[in-house]
Amino acid sequence: MSTIALERGLDELKSYLDNQGYKTVYADEIDGNISVYIYLDQNILGQQTFHAALDNSLKADTTSAPSGILLINARNKTNEEIKYMIESRTYSPLFFF
Repeated sequence: MSTIALERGLDELKSYLDNQGYKTVYADEIDGNISVYIYLDQNILGQQTFHAALDNSLKADTTSAPSGILLINARNKTNEEIKYMIESRTYSPLFFF
């Protein structure tokens, strides 16, 4: 199972996902491949931790075809909704207008 990275401040969600059997790390502790990046800040594309996560994930496993990273905006979502998004690979919109 791949790792789920979460921004700092999502402690309750991290604990929930850990209890559901997922392997989770905080975004600033990523040391390998991740399949999901969960964030709160709308300006995700400008964050250094996101760029590091993407870079580390793309370099971590060169033997298999890249599958991408699922981005999930955790704002106004329940733990159960986020779990469903992870399991169904449903993407969050990056921008809100």
